[in-house]
Amino acid sequence: MEIKAPRSFKVSDKAHADLFNDMIKVILENDNGLLDQINQHKNDTTSHASEKEKQKWDQSQLYKMTNDNGSQLVNIPAGGSIYNGIKSLGACSFYAPGGSGVVDSPAIGNAALRGFQLVGQNNIGVGIAIDTSGNAFCFNYHVNDIAINWLQMPTQNEKNKWDAGQLSKITADDGKAYERINANDPSILDKLIKLPGVHSWYIHEAHPDLPTKSSMRALSVFSENTYGWIIGANNTGDVYINRSTTDVTGTQQEWSGWKRLNEHPLLKANGNRMLIPTGTDILTLPSGFYYVSGTNAINMPSTTDASWFNVDILETGNNRKTFHVSRSYDNTHWYGTTHTDGIFRGWKQLVTNSEFENVTWLSVTLDKSSSIGDRPVEYVKWGNLLLLRGHLKANREIICGWIPAAGLPEKGLVVSVPVSGTTGHSKLLIYKTGELKLTGLLAANDSAVTGYYLDTVVPLN
Repeated sequence: MEIKAPRSFKVSDKAHADLFNDMIKVILENDNGLLDQINQHKNDTTSHASEKEKQKWDQSQLYKMTNDNGSQLVNIPAGGSIYNGIKSLGACSFYAPGGSGVVDSPAIGNAALRGFQLVGQNNIGVGIAIDTSGNAFCFNYHVNDIAINWLQMPTQNEKNKWDAGQLSKITADDGKAYERINANDPSILDKLIKLPGVHSWYIHEAHPDLPTKSSMRALSVFSENTYGWIIGANNTGDVYINRSTTDVTGTQQEWSGWKRLNEHPLLKANGNRMLIPTGTDILTLPSGFYYVSGTNAINMPSTTDASWFNVDILETGNNRKTFHVSRSYDNTHWYGTTHTDGIFRGWKQLVTNSEFENVTWLSVTLDKSSSIGDRPVEYVKWGNLLLLRGHLKANREIICGWIPAAGLPEKGLVVSVPVSGTTGHSKLLIYKTGELKLTGLLAANDSAVTGYYLDTVVPLN
């Protein structure tokens, strides 16, 4: 482009002509300078920014997340804190050296850590980090936190291990039995068919489905909702198995029945009786020959007798058991049974012919106004009978003696006793308290009465 110079004003009025010519000279100088700049820009080989490029720059990241060379923006010093280094920043990259005592680095061992805070503002942030051993972590912190919260992310090896693991629960999360069957729950089968597959169980000792009155820990294995088996061991160490099947019609599910898998020892290996552990309920024991101190076991015939007892138990299945308990030092013997309903029928004491034939007579306690006549005044309780014997001298209409009140009927007893010295009878009143009193008299000669014969048998019920 060529800038042409204008001609000068040539007029007779030189003063005005110089004024216009000076102004044109300035304009011409400015045009020449502008032309030089235009030519210089034109000849510049550097690419010039377009409008589109300018727009892209205007919309670009104005806040730095890395250094200018692309390395981390924040370097945590040895002994420093990642939390303190990034808590006041937004999105940023950071580096924590390994083995340098960075107080809140999650890196494993002496590994260094590189991380990125994804979103952040003052005292709020989340992000990820990976140490030089390849362990990955995510983190977060909030305004109420005083430190950064780290969570290690699973590795591929861990994921592979979980994918190959047991996906259907066999136990509860704490490793205990998966399901509990209580005493009043429906049948075990009704519970099991609702959870097909493999599961662990605890079954309460009072549940009617169990083969013995002892709680059981068990494992069920079902291939379908209705077909499978259960195997379990109870508190006495016996192992049982049962199988779900259908009845003869092929429509109703039922149990095939419990089968004990182990042979239960009736005696110790040396042939001796087995000691019952302290606190054991003898009604729960399986068949066997045992011994125990009377106060160390539950449901013994006596709760206060610490003597040694021999305990013989025989099971017949379907909850039925027979119990025989004998006291060593005197051969006293009790027996009891549990029927199919699982209810214990109580203890019955056996009476031997020796005990029946050789009763021990005891003296009646007499009032000071009474005395013994020809024979001692004695009593004995023999089963449901009260036996009295002897010759009593006493006054009528007053309490003349006492016997123990245990076993006497609520309304007392009245018996007729013959008199001595003449022919006749009087009534003997036996109160529920054990007090004795003679009342009334029917005699051939009242003044000839010298005493009363108490030789009588009195039913107690």
